[in-house]
Amino acid sequence: MDKAFQQKSKVLVLLLSISAFFASLNQNIYSPLIPLIRDTFDTTIFWVDLTVSGFIFIISIMQVILGTFIDSANQKKLMITSLFITSISTLFCAFTTNFMVFFVARMFQAIGTGMIPLIAVNVIAYLFEGAERGDAMGTYQILLTLAPALAPILGGFIGQYYNYSGVFLFLFVISMTLLIFLGYKLPTLNSKQLSDNKNKYKTLHKYQILWADKKGMSVIGIGFFVFLVYFSILTYLPVLLHDHYQISLQIIGLLYLPLTISMIIGSTLFKKLQRRFDLEKLYRTILYLMPFFIILFGLMMEKNMIILSIILFIYGVLLGFSPPLFSTIISSQYTNEKGLALGIFNFVRYCGMAIGAGIVGISFLSSSSLFLILGIVFLVVSFMINQILK
Repeated sequence: MDKAFQQKSKVLVLLLSISAFFASLNQNIYSPLIPLIRDTFDTTIFWVDLTVSGFIFIISIMQVILGTFIDSANQKKLMITSLFITSISTLFCAFTTNFMVFFVARMFQAIGTGMIPLIAVNVIAYLFEGAERGDAMGTYQILLTLAPALAPILGGFIGQYYNYSGVFLFLFVISMTLLIFLGYKLPTLNSKQLSDNKNKYKTLHKYQILWADKKGMSVIGIGFFVFLVYFSILTYLPVLLHDHYQISLQIIGLLYLPLTISMIIGSTLFKKLQRRFDLEKLYRTILYLMPFFIILFGLMMEKNMIILSIILFIYGVLLGFSPPLFSTIISSQYTNEKGLALGIFNFVRYCGMAIGAGIVGISFLSSSSLFLILGIVFLVVSFMINQILK
């Protein structure tokens, strides 16, 4: 790989990572605007919440739909299409005065937004190999992790001074900027695969290859557990801090920042360690360390605030380490099914998030017992996977 290509690739990785950041920004910037949207359109909170759940549902479904044909499609055209859909729907969201038009536009925005991260990570998977791929995945994950932390702050600030329409115009400007730069910088990929994947049995065959790979499927399955537990903790943490430790709601929001920072540290750590250690060794380490700290969280969460903070920080590092590791392994395991595998992985992650966010509220167990059981189940599954992979 010559220096000119390396430099061009670094710029492209940065642009693709920013596009994934933008996709997450679209989703998370909306949360502070919920009361504003309700009052502006004079509608009920049910309908506004429906725009949130509908957005997440469409994004998750798009991972499977796009995953079935992304490996045989022109990546550049897909990215341009996704950004075009996002841009137009964002404009409708900014200027419409009719809630149903806003609702439909927001769902179209989800279609465009849902395509972006999968296209971005798929391009990275095809452009790079070995340690370079892991390094690029780490950069991608760092920017993806930043969005949930920064988005609500941006949404609240812009919404306060420029109303909800100002937020959507801000998103429109970013979308158009990415459309221009990626339209110019993004190479056309997979033209050979496009001509090779014409037979009607290809999709079924790709799914058969996907399910047959034990290691790849184990990573996808563990991804579900990782994000189920993560969103369970994320949902329960404000309740724990407020009810048990008597921390004010204003301070609770700031306490999420160390968790985000630790996740960024984890992704940065992965970029360094994946050059020194075999990916399978790193994977096996995560399989046992993560459930250990989940069990520790269940045991210690009501004992001491300092110990809880240390556990959450280390857990955050492991959490930041995991997605780029998983994405890199999946990309390495599959030759012509990278996009499909990554799409299924993303879909499974979203399912884990959705279940994890609700499991704490409907559980008949105490919260401590719930996290202990989740950690033990995770550990048992990790042990079974380790035995299968031997």
